[in-house]
Amino acid sequence: MADLNKTIFIADDDEDVRIQVRLMLESEGYTVIEAESEVQALGEIEKGNFDLAVLDLMMENKDSGFILAHKIKAKNPET
Repeated sequence: MADLNKTIFIADDDEDVRIQVRLMLESEGYTVIEAESEVQALGEIEKGNFDLAVLDLMMENKDSGFILAHKIKAKNPET
């Protein structure tokens, strides 16, 4: 069983992918936060820190995931 204090952030515009990843991670004891768009993800990034981020690289824009990764690392280099 996973460390229950770990939070994983998922950003993907494909709902089926988000659901499957969330269910798998929650079944292992992780806390999961989701975003379905780059804009929503940016809001979640501002709210808190994550232990791990799983990002779709191409959402609304070809570089959405890269932008999000850069912003997450700038806010919390430990992620």
